[in-house]
Parts: sequence; structure tokens; C-alpha cells
Amino acid sequence: MKKVFYIIFGAALFASCQPEDNSDIAKLKVERDSLVEVQSAVKEQIKALDMQIAALDTTIKFSLVTALEIEPSEFKHYFKVYGVVESDQAITIMSEASGKIKDIKVERGQRVKKGQTLAIIDASVLLKNKAELETALELAEEIYRKQEKLWLQEKIGSEVQYLEAKNNKESIERKLETVNAQIDMTRVKAPFAGVIDDVFPKEGEMAAPQMSMFRLVNLSSVYLTADVSEYYVGKVRPGTQAIVKFTNIEEELESEVVQVGSFINPDNRTFQVDVSLSGQSKRLKPNMMASIEINDYSKDSTIVLNSRVVQETTSGESFVYVLEDMLEDVGVVKRKIVKTGPSQNDMIEVTEGLKGSELIVDRGSRSVKEGQKVRLVKE
Repeated sequence: MKKVFYIIFGAALFASCQPEDNSDIAKLKVERDSLVEVQSAVKEQIKALDMQIAALDTTIKFSLVTALEIEPSEFKHYFKVYGVVESDQAITIMSEASGKIKDIKVERGQRVKKGQTLAIIDASVLLKNKAELETALELAEEIYRKQEKLWLQEKIGSEVQYLEAKNNKESIERKLETVNAQIDMTRVKAPFAGVIDDVFPKEGEMAAPQMSMFRLVNLSSVYLTADVSEYYVGKVRPGTQAIVKFTNIEEELESEVVQVGSFINPDNRTFQVDVSLSGQSKRLKPNMMASIEINDYSKDSTIVLNSRVVQETTSGESFVYVLEDMLEDVGVVKRKIVKTGPSQNDMIEVTEGLKGSELIVDRGSRSVKEGQKVRLVKE
């Protein structure tokens, strides 16, 4: 208190020693400025004394609050869409030939190799036609050889006879190729390696072209496809991080976008994205539903707060309460107007208004006000 008295006395003495020339504005301003400095110093002294009294006086009751010490951290925002598991290698194999199904060589759930025979359709009629054509071809080749020798070497006969023999031989060869191709179509084969998911016909039934025979699936090349609002055009690109959640099998996978569509569907204003699932899980099946959280905003270093500490004024401005002038565990509540960015779960980014070193009032922030002295308690 003596220090305050000396400051006030010094200021008064300084003022009394000044000339009484009221026309000297400069001198009056100097006198005023000195008094302002003294006043400011006195206020600071009073404030410090008040804080010391508040910290030591156990009879004073303060509102109890907790506080968050903040520092810049990483922040990521995701938006959610729903997708369906697809596979480029999930097909229904159909018959290319007609006839009785003679033999089914695989069963449901069996793993097969590319080119492996899955079923055989009766080809007895085609085999007989092939035998006839082979016999006819032998005769046609013999006649052609003789006609070629007579015409080209001995100049006997006519060129027409030679050409007719050649044409007859080549015609039978083409017919034989056709029959061989038809016989090959009676062998239903796997176009790629995979698992037989279903077998539709039974042995002894009649097959026909375009008749479903087997469902073949290769789960090593599955992916998710989803429709995304055109609002996110430019925010989603190949390589964008994605989190995939399958609620039915309680599985969560980290993946990325591998394909972004170049066409906006005019009916629902969306574009298609594909998310890789290859090699992620053996439990995935085509047409399964999944939720996809796609990262559309990221910052390596920013201020992130729990949304419960961010409040709004009646005019719609966002603010938080911070603790300042801390003396031991007693501090003064100050309101800081802030600007916020996107939020993720319970966390929200603060883009303006905080430096990152403040003490943010957490528990009790709804019951305090600007300028109030509070006591900080540890959680």
C-alpha cells in the first residue's frame, strides 16, 4: 500500500510544480499523460491485490470450473455415403450349345482354375459329323494332290478341275473347323480362377444357348461403388482416404478412392466413385452394403476443440470462455469471439480467435459470465 501512496503523491507533486499557464496545451497534455500512467499503475496494483485476496480468502465462494489446455493438432473431416460391393469377376456362366447335360464336374463352393472344365454337354451328333467330315477330307486331299500333280507338273486335265479339287478340300476343312468349335462349346469352362458360388442345372437336363449354368466369383478383385453428391466435385480424387464400415460383419477397413466418375447423373446430381477393397477381407461378398466415410478436408496443424465448449451469442457469433490473470487456482473469465470451421464427431476446428496457448473453460462454461472470478479444479 505504501508503494501506491508514493505513486499518487509523486503524481500530485509533479502536477503542483507545473506552471499555471493554461494556454500551454503541450504542458497540460504532459500532465494528463502522467496522471493516466499513474492511474493505470494503481489499477494494476489494485487488481493484483484483489487476486491475492481472492486466492487466500477461504470465505469467498467461487464457481468451480475445469479447463482445457489447447495446442495445434491435426484435423480431418469426413462425409458419409453408402456403397455396394461390386466385382469385375462375379459372373453367371451360360451355355453356348444345345444338348443333354452329360456331366457336371464341379460343385458349389469349389475353387477352380482358369480354363477348367465345369460341365460337359452331349456332343455325340457333332462327333459323328466330325468323323464324316474327316473321311471326306481324306478323299478331298487325295483328289487335290492328284489334280495338282496332273495340272502343275504334267499339264494334263484342266485348270478348272484343279481349282474345283482345291476348293472342295478347303471347304471341308472349314466345315471341320466349325464342327470342332461347336464341340468345344459343349465343354463349359471357367473364364477365370475363382469359386463356384452356385450350380443351376442338374445332370440329365437339357441345355440351351443363354441358359444359366454356374455363378463364378473371384473375391480378390472386389471394390465398393457409391454415388456422391456433386457438391464434392473437386474434393474427391483418386487416392483420397476412405474408411469403410460393414455393420453386418462388424468390420472396419481403411482404404482409398481408386476411381472417380466423369459424369454427373442428371436425375440425382451425383457422380460415382470406386473404393478399393482388394485383399482386405475374405468375408466380403458382392452386393453387400457398407458405409463409406470419405476425407474431404484435412489440416496438419490447427486448433481443435470439443464442440461442447463453443457457444453462440444472440447475434449468432461463436465464442468460448478462457481463463486469464491466473493466480494459483483462481482466474478471471474472458469471452473470446472465434470463427469455426468444419466439425467431425464431437470436435470442431477453430480458424480464428485463438492462438493455441489459452486455457479454455470446459465444465462450468454454461454457468459463468464475462469478468467473473472462478476457481480452477483438476479433473
